[in-house]
Amino acid sequence: MQDFRNRLLIATVILGLAFLVLGSRLWYLQVLKGDEFAKFSLENHIRVERIPAPRGRILDRYGKELVINRTSFDIYVIPKDVKDIPSLSSSLSQILNLESTKIKKDINAALKKKSFKPVLITKDINRDQLAYLEARRSSLPGVIIEINNLRQYPHGVLGASFLGYIGKVSVAELENNSKINSNDLVGKTGVEKGWESSLRGDDGYKQKVTDALGREVVSDLFMEDLSNKKSMPGNDVLLTIDIELQRAAEEALGEEAGAIVVVDVNTGEVLALASKPSFDPSDFIKGIDSETWASLVNDKSSPLLNRATQGLYAPGSVFKMVPSVAALNEGFMNEEEYVYCPGYYKSGNSTFRCWKRAGHGWVNLRSSIVKSCDVYFYKIAEMMGINNLSSYMKAFGYGATTNLGIEERAGVAPSREWKQKRFNKSWYKGETIISSIGQGYVSVTPLQVAMMTAAVANDGKLLKPALVKEIVSYGGEKKFKHTSVVTNNIPVQKRMLDLVKDAMIGVVNDPGGTGRAAKLKDITVAGKTGTAQVVSLDSQSTKKKHMDHAWFTSYAPAEAPEIAVTVLIEHGGKGGAVAAPIAKKILEVYKKLKEEREADDNV
Repeated sequence: MQDFRNRLLIATVILGLAFLVLGSRLWYLQVLKGDEFAKFSLENHIRVERIPAPRGRILDRYGKELVINRTSFDIYVIPKDVKDIPSLSSSLSQILNLESTKIKKDINAALKKKSFKPVLITKDINRDQLAYLEARRSSLPGVIIEINNLRQYPHGVLGASFLGYIGKVSVAELENNSKINSNDLVGKTGVEKGWESSLRGDDGYKQKVTDALGREVVSDLFMEDLSNKKSMPGNDVLLTIDIELQRAAEEALGEEAGAIVVVDVNTGEVLALASKPSFDPSDFIKGIDSETWASLVNDKSSPLLNRATQGLYAPGSVFKMVPSVAALNEGFMNEEEYVYCPGYYKSGNSTFRCWKRAGHGWVNLRSSIVKSCDVYFYKIAEMMGINNLSSYMKAFGYGATTNLGIEERAGVAPSREWKQKRFNKSWYKGETIISSIGQGYVSVTPLQVAMMTAAVANDGKLLKPALVKEIVSYGGEKKFKHTSVVTNNIPVQKRMLDLVKDAMIGVVNDPGGTGRAAKLKDITVAGKTGTAQVVSLDSQSTKKKHMDHAWFTSYAPAEAPEIAVTVLIEHGGKGGAVAAPIAKKILEVYKKLKEEREADDNV
């Protein structure tokens, strides 16, 4: 009984102490601090301010900066904190040189939706405007200055076609990513879009106590409840691109519309990817205005089109390696058989011309490639049939995208089934004949031609082209490193490929070769010219738009191939006269850069 009384006494004391502590705390909160807490409950808020994360940089293969960031100061307004919208709009209008009516409209529109959500007024104010706003923050309720980052391009427009541009996030993009803010800029094309998830960082935030006017209040109250999170910058993306080679390619194009693709034939890494006309990515860094956007979209020269990966063209005679390999491998022709070219080819009631009206006389496989005789390939095609030829087109990667990671088109590797499905029409033999010289329904991108050329050079491995070499985190951790991927082994004997490669050497180095304008002194270049008709021979004129597309594709050194160079000039004329000299320039720059870098390594 005594034990029970002792326990009861102890329990009573504990409960008494507990009530005493609770009562003291309530007295402290309600009596001593009651007025202060009441004030906070009525007028103060814990506000969360975002700390935007910088996007990762985009670098070339040697670490040279292609796209970086610079600090910007953006102005937001929290509608709920604004007591006099017309007055604030007028003040901001004078400071920021904006229309007060638009500011008022934006604030009112936001007030109807989410009154505590900041509404963007303008991005990237100048230093004078920033100083003026900072000095008057107390008289500008609801105004927030957010420190952000904008893209900067150290090399100007260089590489814009594959780097891409950024733009304001769309509704669909917002729905797919909860971490994106409605006023954020995201990648819209090129590397910026393709590697958005790697480039985008993780935003941080800062919590602070503000009064009814949105001004920060210095107080020890709630300090334990406030939290901060540092922003984490995005990953750096190191491209396979050599910016010096890219510069040489764009300079070589000059004012011509066209594309140049340079790839490593052994790894598939893209060393240069030039396209002209192009655009200025700095037009997009703050969100492009409607007038500038309209001018780009309506420009007939299509500056937003990456011709290297999205431009579809008849390949002309650069395509002749495909029927050459196919005919040899399938046994329709051997290297010793000759075909007579009188300048035309008859099939039934139809006549198909060779580009050389006087004809080439007797030609075999090698001389037909060296001289680019059409008649030889007409005969091959008629023997093979379109479906047989189409299977080799697909083996070389035609008719499908390469999965480079940026915008591209698949082109067409036509077949009987394709035409039936596409046009609900039967295939004609004449269409097979012209397909053999890269005309008719055949359409390709310059990138596809470059990868075909690389496959010939490396003895039959069709590689997946790569645009990104490494992805590195802000802390230096490698998140990705490129390794070569073989997408297809061309089903052809090495001996057959060697015959075609020897003929390509002749194109550039034989006295009668069509690509002699690409010949170099110290390097043996192998190549193939192409002149693709835009209109029929009978319809051609001196008008630029009626001129043929000029092609030249090549690899070097022929004895131990390293790179492939493909050049396309829209409406340029003859491939041997126009495109081949451009490829020569690129090869010369490649040789010079390699020697300089090897010398630096030795030092």
